[in-house]
Amino acid sequence: MHATLCDMIMDLVQNAIEADAAAINLNVEETETQLNIVISDNGKGMSAETLEKAKDPFWSDGTKHKQRNVGLGLPFLFQTAEMTCGMASVESEEGVGTTVKLSVDPKHVDLPEFGNFATAAVSLMSYGFDGDLTIKRSRNGAGYTISKRELTDALGNLSDVESIGLAKDFLESNEDAIIG
Repeated sequence: MHATLCDMIMDLVQNAIEADAAAINLNVEETETQLNIVISDNGKGMSAETLEKAKDPFWSDGTKHKQRNVGLGLPFLFQTAEMTCGMASVESEEGVGTTVKLSVDPKHVDLPEFGNFATAAVSLMSYGFDGDLTIKRSRNGAGYTISKRELTDALGNLSDVESIGLAKDFLESNEDAIIG
């Protein structure tokens, strides 16, 4: 299991990056009674057969990590949904992309803590892939949207320490504004 939901989000977005997605959308919508996380991409997608196999923690296609025989991202997603009476789903089509959804009660006793979203978002934005990641984040009606492309246009190279620091400050201020 992931230590935080942000760890899970980072793992699932990294899957989209590794699926050669040019566009990834991350939507995190939170209310007092519902937390919805949706990650969609236009990567290589999966066949129905591969998608079923990917739900098995002891299966890996062997292409991403040659020495690893496990793939835990989707199994942890479904485990989190099950243990919190939530819902999780994955829709995927080869050559089109994948959409991963998680919907849970944010106050459920068994839900891992949310984690530091600003740190997770900056890590994903500076990961070093050529595609664009757009993040839409809201909490109780207040929110913000930011994309890797916008950050790069404003700050320059996101592998530069100064740019990463400015991006983190910006995302932290947006998080502070919606969390209060």
